Amino acid sequence: MTNLRDSNILQDFTVWIDDVGKIGEAPEFQPPEINISVEEFRGGGMDGTIEVPMGIEKIEFDFQLHTWDEQIWTKLGYGPGSLDVPITFRGYLLTPGGAEKGVYIYTQSLIKSIKPGKVSAGKKVEMTISLCANYYQHIVDGNTLAEIDVFNKVTFLNGQDKSAFARRTLGFNY
Repeated sequence: MTNLRDSNILQDFTVWIDDVGKIGEAPEFQPPEINISVEEFRGGGMDGTIEVPMGIEKIEFDFQLHTWDEQIWTKLGYGPGSLDVPITFRGYLLTPGGAEKGVYIYTQSLIKSIKPGKVSAGKKVEMTISLCANYYQHIVDGNTLAEIDVFNKVTFLNGQDKSAFARRTLGFNY
């Protein structure tokens, strides 16, 4: 049975936007939720329906800044380069034995929205930045747990390249 003594505890983190660290400026980060897209299926002779996996759902996430960050405003938008803004989460876990493990989440993302919080004189500002990633990589202690590249049809999960056969069949050369 696993309990708190056996857990990896996140000790600290920061967010990087286009290779600029937001150390001390990002109090909250919601890592992307990875969901399998499914469709219901019921074929002839089946007594019920099942869900059939059909790829990966849209990869959305958000984070907060508590500064009026000009850089984030320059990355909002559409047009050339807007889908590929590098957003990186860097943190570290403390293991039960006291060892530390690095945690990295790399994305290439579209900054969909910037929602400024209520402004009050003499108080910190808050901004919530909402994103949609077309590239996602999650690494813990040097091990890639997941890598998803939507445009290049790469879906690496659980140590397996789930899209390799599809890429070869469709004529991709990688």
